[in-house]
Amino acid sequence: MTFAILAAGEGSRLGEEGILTPKPLIEVGGECLLDRLVRIFSSHGADKIVIVINSRMTAVREHLDGIAPRYPFLRYVVADTPSSMHSLWAMRTLLQDDTFVLTTVDTIFREDDFARYLREGDFAVTPFVDDEKPLWVDTDGDGRITAFHDNGPCPYVSAGIYRITPAMMRVLSDCIGRGESRMRNFQRAILRAGIPVMAFPMERVYDIDHRDDIAKASRFLSEDILFVLRNRRFCKGRDDDEAIARSTGDCLQRLGYSVTYTDESRLSPSLLSRTWHTVLSMARSNEALDTLSCSAAPVINTPESVRRASRRSDDGAQAPCWVKRSGYTQHPLDVVFAPTEEERLRAIAGMRSRGIGDIVCQRHYEGREVKFYGVAGRFFHPSGLPALQAAAEHAAVEAGLSVYGGDAILLREQPQTASDIAVIDLNDWPSFSRCREEAAQHIAQYAIHQK
Repeated sequence: MTFAILAAGEGSRLGEEGILTPKPLIEVGGECLLDRLVRIFSSHGADKIVIVINSRMTAVREHLDGIAPRYPFLRYVVADTPSSMHSLWAMRTLLQDDTFVLTTVDTIFREDDFARYLREGDFAVTPFVDDEKPLWVDTDGDGRITAFHDNGPCPYVSAGIYRITPAMMRVLSDCIGRGESRMRNFQRAILRAGIPVMAFPMERVYDIDHRDDIAKASRFLSEDILFVLRNRRFCKGRDDDEAIARSTGDCLQRLGYSVTYTDESRLSPSLLSRTWHTVLSMARSNEALDTLSCSAAPVINTPESVRRASRRSDDGAQAPCWVKRSGYTQHPLDVVFAPTEEERLRAIAGMRSRGIGDIVCQRHYEGREVKFYGVAGRFFHPSGLPALQAAAEHAAVEAGLSVYGGDAILLREQPQTASDIAVIDLNDWPSFSRCREEAAQHIAQYAIHQK
């Protein structure tokens, strides 16, 4: 199989941001962009890899000469070109009449996605937009590409991975003869020539155009996930909390990810500074939440959402009502039902005697109490109660929680709308005791697809 890499660009935006390393040699996830592509192509049956670089890339040329003994099928062309389309044209003599897979040097994708693309795809596309000037892609119901647009929105953008056939190279020759430039104009010409091109959706693909893109792409490629466990003082059911953490970790490991566990009391900036793909956090202490606020990786749930969810509203309710500690329950007497006014005052006095100053009184609702569990629109338990799901998801979105649970009162036995539901408690990372294994699978999938 033949592969080709466009690596003749200047990387001017990176240079403006102080990164002077030639783009092909920039490291992402501990491996330079050029080496990563060559390694992946080699592992997928490459018998020829052709690369185009510009004449100013002395370091890149030396690097290619250095790795050539390991990859005897590697060839490169030195050409100063006005566009990536012309860079492709500069490689034509080495590509001969092969069908080949073409990428830009800074295209960052997952290897398992790329393996599927090689089996099934023509032009890779993605719904993930992370480019200043993306090429938008329209498709028909069968997945055939129908148009390329400079302006969106469309279902997809180009992912910078193409299967180029000899017929397409003849179209390229015509484009050069007409004085056209830019890769996107070549792609439009392919469609005008009536050549069928199937889109292959890849969930996410990154380009390295700015300094921040390097860190984002490194996190994307990382297979390391940090799981911050909840300290014992914040839960009455520590075993249940750890059970959902371990079940989720098992799912992640089956998906090929490495999971590191730590208690929130041992969380440190140095641990967090590692390149994590995602941080799953049950933490509730202010110290841990402050540390997590500095995480470069996505945190589920975010420190801000955990703090919002912990703030219980005061209804100013009189008995019968519930007297609660505002914040997370740390003791059985942090939530007390007060059927009379005398017991309400006694419960408040009892909490104050334990040093609790922030106390709320919440209305008591008559109806059936139901526990619920959810994962960011991907999973909800119990099923079959759409009104409950709508009310719970609304509360979770308001707080910003992705992994959540709580308690609700059904004000009607068969609720029809969210107004028939009273959400009386909302928590981050509940035990999921009634649906743990199913929930763990959804949490794991949600974690690995974070930006």
